[in-house]
Amino acid sequence: MKGIFLGILVLFSMVVQAQKLEVVNYTFDDDRYGLTNFNNRINSDSTDYGLQNGKYVYQVFNKKKGVTKWVTFSVGLNSGASTGYRASLTQLAGLQDYGYGLVLNAENGNNYIMFGISSSGYYMVSYGKAGIANNVTKGWVKSSLIRTGLNAINDLYVEKTGNNYQFFVNDVAVVSQQISLAKFTPNVGLFANSDMKVAFEQLQVQQWTGQAYSQGKIIPGYKPLTSLPVAAQPVPTQSRQTEIFSVNLGLFKAGYGLKDKDGFRTVDPVFRNGYISEGFFIAETDYVNLFGVYDLEGKVIIPPIMKAINSSKSNGEVYFSCKSESGFWGLIDQRGKTILPFIYSYLDHVSEGYVYMKNSKGWGLVDLNGVPKILPGTVDDKDEIEKQRYRYPVKLKGGRLITKAKAGDGGKVGIMDLSGKWVIMPKYHNINPLDTNQQYIASAPKVGETNRIVWGVMDKNGKEIIPFKYSSISIQGKNYIVAEGNDPGGYDLLKSADADKDEEDEWEDFLDGLDAKDNRKWGVLTSNGAELVPVKQSMVEITSDKNVFIVNQKETVAGKEKTKKFIFDQAKKTMVSLAAYDEFKYDSVIIKGRPKGFGGLLFPYFSGGLMNVAKAGKWGFIDKTGKVVIPFIYDFAGSLYKEKALVKKGTEWFYINAAGKRVPDDNSDKNLKANELPPIRPGTL
Repeated sequence: MKGIFLGILVLFSMVVQAQKLEVVNYTFDDDRYGLTNFNNRINSDSTDYGLQNGKYVYQVFNKKKGVTKWVTFSVGLNSGASTGYRASLTQLAGLQDYGYGLVLNAENGNNYIMFGISSSGYYMVSYGKAGIANNVTKGWVKSSLIRTGLNAINDLYVEKTGNNYQFFVNDVAVVSQQISLAKFTPNVGLFANSDMKVAFEQLQVQQWTGQAYSQGKIIPGYKPLTSLPVAAQPVPTQSRQTEIFSVNLGLFKAGYGLKDKDGFRTVDPVFRNGYISEGFFIAETDYVNLFGVYDLEGKVIIPPIMKAINSSKSNGEVYFSCKSESGFWGLIDQRGKTILPFIYSYLDHVSEGYVYMKNSKGWGLVDLNGVPKILPGTVDDKDEIEKQRYRYPVKLKGGRLITKAKAGDGGKVGIMDLSGKWVIMPKYHNINPLDTNQQYIASAPKVGETNRIVWGVMDKNGKEIIPFKYSSISIQGKNYIVAEGNDPGGYDLLKSADADKDEEDEWEDFLDGLDAKDNRKWGVLTSNGAELVPVKQSMVEITSDKNVFIVNQKETVAGKEKTKKFIFDQAKKTMVSLAAYDEFKYDSVIIKGRPKGFGGLLFPYFSGGLMNVAKAGKWGFIDKTGKVVIPFIYDFAGSLYKEKALVKKGTEWFYINAAGKRVPDDNSDKNLKANELPPIRPGTL
């Protein structure tokens, strides 16, 4: 049977050359996808369904003859895409003069499409719209195409393009019809009449858009955009690889396309959003707000029919976790092959060959064949609410998974191995992934204050390295910046204490936190918890160099509080005072007239090995030892950003490098204007 099925699939793949997405392909060999088992318990006026002997079995028993019932699967479908539904069906027992078959768009008894056959050699097509039944065929049609008798296997195929549906029996078209239903429903399943036991041998659903390339791909026969001015010369990309470009299409609207390393346009800016990830272009279409994936030549990898796409890389392969329009998630590889079907409530990034997921039974871990490693429902999700806005990926590291116990098991976070055993018991509020010291930064409820958390560090076996008493811990290089005392912004409060707050309240709390005075004591601890900078500083600031901090110390002089700043080099354990330099005060007059597109910082910041500071009103740059590298000759100087710094001398603004030499502005006239298109390579069209 499966050989016949694959042969038909090859035939139909020749009809449409565009990339097809396999939504589901059930062979019903086991219950890895959360399908129930057929329990063979049937009573008066009842149904039973589930897996049995490599089939999906459906049985209907009803005293009244001719009663039709169905069972359906909810899968990830897009209402606007072309869809192919294919099923191999058989009747196992019961009356052979009654119908069974494929049901599509099965919202309820008011909205559906039915494509049925009988074991006595008939077929029929009907549909319901807003509660009104409609026949496509004139009742049941006798056909020699149907293999008759019990256990005979028949293949039914339905292809939907727009509102046109074409119906096939064993690879032969039998009828087509325009059907405009009241509502699109992503349910597909099996129907049967009274006293029948029928089964799916296989069920496959595919979707496509008819596009082999991005709709903006510049190839022979395509008419490029002409509504915007075109640059006279191409501007090579800085990375010397294919990059995204954008153009201004009006107020708060931009278009995104691709240009090659030489600066020639390869894909028109027909997308409303886009980014390159792991060597692929993930883009949002302008007209339906859906995402697709393309290679950097514009070829379709995943049709633009997804509501969300997350990319990840594991063992050299790129994977895309995709959310369908109907809300179900599936996993697709870099060649466009569906690895996990679109039946999951959530799929996370791929890591170490496994995926953290959720189905109807709950959260768990599966391999790339869909086989559960940690059974769904074993654990809970540590970010169930947060994922509605943004969630950090839950990934394996060294065969371990940071996850949350179910509410009945305490609801706290711990670490589980691939056997489902807790290697660090779930007693923490949160655990961060392994850091550069191969240790875990974690938080736990503060003793005596049940609504407040404190942070500490433990090793891979759960042994405490840094005690759980800090309101903040972050790792920089091999050492930890810590803060002791309550966070003035309330970020050390448990979220459950503020569960009823809306977004406006949270925003007000954030602003209040910015204004609140921070009286915590800050310091730097080594990987084994020893003090590198005593925990008594008023602040420790990070820089772009993981080995360099800015340490703030408060002192009171003549009744006034003053902050002393130091550059601390944690590698050499040296502290250099910044007392000789001007205290920074933001001056909008000084920075007025700066070039547009500047991406650096307009205050003293250690970056690129240098820090921009002022002395007696003039600006220059020093290194981490305090040595003056660029003299104090500027009226203003921003920090180094992408190996250059913006400076002002008199009324002139320009860029210098780390040696103090003047360099061209890569964002200036030689770049394309905001509404200017890169040119097309001559001879392309």
